[in-house]
Amino acid sequence: MIRILVVEKDGRTEALLRCELGADVKVKSVPCIEAALEKLATHRFDLIVWNAPSDPAVRMSIGEKAGQLVKRAVGTRTIVLTEPQQIDIGVFPTGNLCVKERPLSDEDLISLVENHLPVEIGGGPSQSTPREVSLPIEFEGLIAVGLPMRAVIRRIMDAAAVDIPVLITGETGTGKDLVAAAIHKRSRRRSHPYIPVNTGAIARELIASELFGHERGAFTGAQETRPGIFEQADRGTVFLDEIATMDEKSQVSLLRVLEEKAFRRVGGSKNIGVDVRIIAATNEDLEKNVAEKRFREDLFYRLNVFHIGLPPLRARAPGAITVLTDHFISQFAAVYGKEVERVSPETYRLLRRYPWPGNVRELKNVIQTALLMAEGRELKPEFIPERIRHAVAGSEGRGGPISSFRVGSSLGAVQKEFIRMTLAHVSGNKKLAASILGISRRALYNKMKKHELS
Repeated sequence: MIRILVVEKDGRTEALLRCELGADVKVKSVPCIEAALEKLATHRFDLIVWNAPSDPAVRMSIGEKAGQLVKRAVGTRTIVLTEPQQIDIGVFPTGNLCVKERPLSDEDLISLVENHLPVEIGGGPSQSTPREVSLPIEFEGLIAVGLPMRAVIRRIMDAAAVDIPVLITGETGTGKDLVAAAIHKRSRRRSHPYIPVNTGAIARELIASELFGHERGAFTGAQETRPGIFEQADRGTVFLDEIATMDEKSQVSLLRVLEEKAFRRVGGSKNIGVDVRIIAATNEDLEKNVAEKRFREDLFYRLNVFHIGLPPLRARAPGAITVLTDHFISQFAAVYGKEVERVSPETYRLLRRYPWPGNVRELKNVIQTALLMAEGRELKPEFIPERIRHAVAGSEGRGGPISSFRVGSSLGAVQKEFIRMTLAHVSGNKKLAASILGISRRALYNKMKKHELS
């Protein structure tokens, strides 16, 4: 259980955090800094949020009191909210401290808090209790904003600690390739080959040859013996993206690798032993494919030993769009030599209203295009591609977010998508979303957990 201490007179921040962070985070509140110092003498917290302007008794000594907090709560991250130009930042102590000027929107405050929470990571069989680590906003190429992505990072660390097959699922553009690479990089196999393979980009009749190699004369054009990807990746990791596109024969060969640690080249007669970890990914519903006999059931269960589900961009934290946009602007401004250093409120609103069916990859491409067109220091709405502006305008004209339901979807899938759309429509405000859906906040949390939306 993660614990947060809020230091604020009116209790507004405490109420906001309780509403948005859910039951996995325990929030306590005290009215002033002196009460906080007293509380810290006997209790431990993972994060302290101090709304300094609401504490008039220390208006002239915020830096000094912040120093006392840091010393009293060793190793605990502290967020101090101040008024603009209220204090010289230079007098603040160094360490686990973040100073943020107000005003701050609710969604930006939630994102700020979420990005400073520790992540509990299971240590495997040798550890009896989880350990907590501070999570940087960028983790192995992934921008970890919000609790859903923090859960993903936790799963990556857990997967890296054990040498078992992993199945990664998620919509196109959510970063499945980055997750696979992060698992390998933090595993015991990191000093050995990591070979990503997009099976969807290989003709079905050539997949077996690419993966397992072939003997000379195995088929027309096979003029010499050629080792496949599994031989090349011995003692390392093979990442099979779009695993659902594999044909039946290749699935059987892959199952053999998983069960016997051996395979045969195409046209070969002897088994070749191999020590390879397999990470697979798909944007399809493999269980549905199994039910429809389009994917082998035994292979599915061998791959799905450890599952990591990636949330779509629209289901992440309310401030995820803001953080990702700022990150990509900084990245591409440096690449293209642009002077853009801020985003207009209208542009932020536009980006937050769009449902991003292409997820983070689509957002990245949109910002890249916008930066190429941008002039001056501010990113304005006119630099955003016209299709985005038209889609949002059409959505607002209909009074709601863009629908992405498909004919033939199951009732569960429709419910999941509708909850996602509602959350996106209200910028992640779960209290408002529950009201719109006509259910209690607790019922919403339960449905989000069921559909892996939190």
